[in-house]
Amino acid sequence: MFTSNVITIHAPLERIFNVASDLPRWPDFLPHYRYNRFLSRMPDGGIIKMSAVRTGIPTTWISEYRVDPTAPQLYFKHLKAAFNATKGMIVIWHFTQTPEGVRVEITHDLELHWPLIGGFVSKYIVGLFFIHHIATRTLAGLKRKVESMPT
Repeated sequence: MFTSNVITIHAPLERIFNVASDLPRWPDFLPHYRYNRFLSRMPDGGIIKMSAVRTGIPTTWISEYRVDPTAPQLYFKHLKAAFNATKGMIVIWHFTQTPEGVRVEITHDLELHWPLIGGFVSKYIVGLFFIHHIATRTLAGLKRKVESMPT
């Protein structure tokens, strides 16, 4: 399963990247996020426990998180989640300056090895129901936040 969510944001790339990479602050401006807590920190990221709500359904996962300001990219590898439904998923945030603004794209790549139902679960339940919905709201909230900040 591969998904992509994209938005164009009209704010300086550095500001967008700084706000997006400050994971513990997400619940301050993303109401669907319950918390993001570092379990351990490293200079370029760490292990983080994240929790969001999808239309009344709480979901929690643990990810390896890395920040690459030179790319610029945010990288996540899911280590643990309910039913291991997203274990191994790679999530990458891409930030690209364009003439229209900053293009922010979140890609999710997951190969769920569950016999018989893995393809259906990864595409429709994990991908469309949870990931697409949460990522769409996350990008919209990031856009609202950084576009409303004073220049």
